[in-house]
Amino acid sequence: MDLLSIREKDVFWLLGAGCSNRSISVRLQVTERTVKAHVARILTKLEVESRLQAGLVSYIYHQAQGRHLAAVKAG
Repeated sequence: MDLLSIREKDVFWLLGAGCSNRSISVRLQVTERTVKAHVARILTKLEVESRLQAGLVSYIYHQAQGRHLAAVKAG
């Protein structure tokens, strides 16, 4: 995931946890518009067509890395 910026990696992680744009914006203390811009760049860089696909890629990637996302959404 070297192609993502640090902030995009934060958003990517939270997408994999199933967080909404609003939830991500609150967590990262940015506007929803900023989150949407990050998501759009993530979709382009990962060459996926939807937020759902990016979330699935994130989930699978982080599971393969041994990082569990279940606690992220709850916390």
